[in-house]
Amino acid sequence: MIFPGSVTRRWLIGIGIVLGGLVAGMGPWISLAQAQSEDDLKILEMFYEDKDLVVTPSRDPKPISQVAENITVITAKEIQAINAHTLADVLRFVPGIQVDVRGGFASVDNVSIQGSSPRHALVLIDGVAQNYLSSSVADLGGIPVQQIERIEIIKGPASSTWGSSLGGVINIITKSPDENRRFGGTASASIGERTTGDFRTDLSGTVGGLGYYLYAGGLTSDGLRSGMAVDRGDFYTKLSFEPTDELRLLFTLGYGKGSRDEGVVPTYDALLRDETRNLFYTFSLNNALSDKVDLDMSIRGAERRFDQAQLALKSGVEQSDSFKDGSVGGSAKMTVRDGIHQLVIGADYDNGVLKADSISGGRQRLEKWAVFANDTIVVGNFSLTPGLRYDWTSTNGDFISPSIGATYTLYDKTILRAYVARGFSIPPLSATYAGGSFLVPNPGLGVEKVWSYAVGFETTALNAFWLKSTVFRHDVSNGLNTESLPNGNFVAVNKDKQRFQGVEAEIKSVPVFNTSVLGGFSFVDARDRGTDEILQGIARYTIDFGVDYDDRKTLKGTLRGHYIWWNAAQDSGGDYSTIIWDLTCAKKIFENSSVAADFFFTAHNLFNGSQYLDKNFQNARRWFEGGLRVAF
Repeated sequence: MIFPGSVTRRWLIGIGIVLGGLVAGMGPWISLAQAQSEDDLKILEMFYEDKDLVVTPSRDPKPISQVAENITVITAKEIQAINAHTLADVLRFVPGIQVDVRGGFASVDNVSIQGSSPRHALVLIDGVAQNYLSSSVADLGGIPVQQIERIEIIKGPASSTWGSSLGGVINIITKSPDENRRFGGTASASIGERTTGDFRTDLSGTVGGLGYYLYAGGLTSDGLRSGMAVDRGDFYTKLSFEPTDELRLLFTLGYGKGSRDEGVVPTYDALLRDETRNLFYTFSLNNALSDKVDLDMSIRGAERRFDQAQLALKSGVEQSDSFKDGSVGGSAKMTVRDGIHQLVIGADYDNGVLKADSISGGRQRLEKWAVFANDTIVVGNFSLTPGLRYDWTSTNGDFISPSIGATYTLYDKTILRAYVARGFSIPPLSATYAGGSFLVPNPGLGVEKVWSYAVGFETTALNAFWLKSTVFRHDVSNGLNTESLPNGNFVAVNKDKQRFQGVEAEIKSVPVFNTSVLGGFSFVDARDRGTDEILQGIARYTIDFGVDYDDRKTLKGTLRGHYIWWNAAQDSGGDYSTIIWDLTCAKKIFENSSVAADFFFTAHNLFNGSQYLDKNFQNARRWFEGGLRVAF
């Protein structure tokens, strides 16, 4: 049996308590919602109206009602509503995801998906992995959000589709050229305390069959905490061309450069600094061979540099290291839609090189290739989604990732889901080929592995609410840890066996007097499978609160509350006794047929609370910012 009976009973009781509490707390909306117009109720019934087709589960668009994985979709509209500056700001409010915020503005923040390590989350932009080869971690604070159209997040392994992604996938889909006009765009600027600023503009349109999207922006701050200064700029472009109705060519290019102080670490009396550069590009071709068959081919590449320095404040001695990684690769896939089937068959190839003084030999390579296939079989209200992928790596062996999922739509208002998958993550090259003074190489490392199980539902049957809940369990084996050697050095080894199991729930109401309320809850029971001890430093409870106001004319407002119980080790000095509240308001001050202007204001950490895992990396205290946004 997948779930032990006693644990299952506790979870079911917990789900009932959580959902019952959320519904009870929103009780006044139930009776008020009955008096709302049919149009208002349709807002809830079509909660996924602009999210209905998703690509991440199978790498080809399909309705979310046929997705067995636990998926969350975030749109550009939602990103703007909370006045997010970076990807980390967005992920903070997603149930099932925990973000270790280390400063508050474009800082080095870490993400955990249902308790997994930050190195287990695959972050993609336009199909290009943003994870560093050295650490397998993506820089969430270095990814701006203006160019994002939507973010699709799979919580749990997605290895049967994407390969190395033991914890899940955060897939960023960028904005496309506007096909309805020749020229348009937006420009915005905001300023806040400590000379904190966010300045951005984008342009979009289509001229003679050539579509374009251009973005440029910059972030700057003297530091919301001491030693947390930030200065970075980013550029992005997407060009599309359709010579025929069946053929589409697409080119994307992104570049970002920045420097920041990561903070003063009192424990070591040191200031941490880093400088980053990130270039990535894609060129793809989509050819509709017939009304049933599509062929997609793409090439991609990336060049990154991460320079980190540690400055001893008393002695002035500085230690530094530089990591340069580059990769080239490509993908090909064919989609066949025939009767009850939507079959996707494809292959991936990537060749990456890491250069660093701390890597043995100063230069190491990671080559990998894979073949995969998945199908979506739909019979009436039932769908079955089998998947299979084979991955080969030059560093850590090969791996086969099977998955099987099912969905059932009940009375057109409820979707039931079940999913089982085997997944993996490739160890970072710093573990396999480490060098330097303390960590020695272990070229015999294997991939980290997981078996994952999830069941869940989402429904609008309550009439006044959209409700979603998922119960999950992830059994990890071959997990990475370190062992000490007689000479005082350390070596990475495959030794950990861990279990992450729990529940997450979300609820959102229909608008009542232009106001809707929402809530989210997640519980992660993280344990060592050998000793049954609870793992420290992994968030056990996460609670989200929200109120959205939109009079659909001139005024919008968003209030978000977020709480994490980190279960930190005593010597970490963590403090997470309060809820962090953010308030954003936007007021339309001008509008005509071609131009609209909004003034917006945000109070971050409204009640000046503390919520951090490590005393050396505390969250920013209360700060304010305001700005102007113009659309033309």
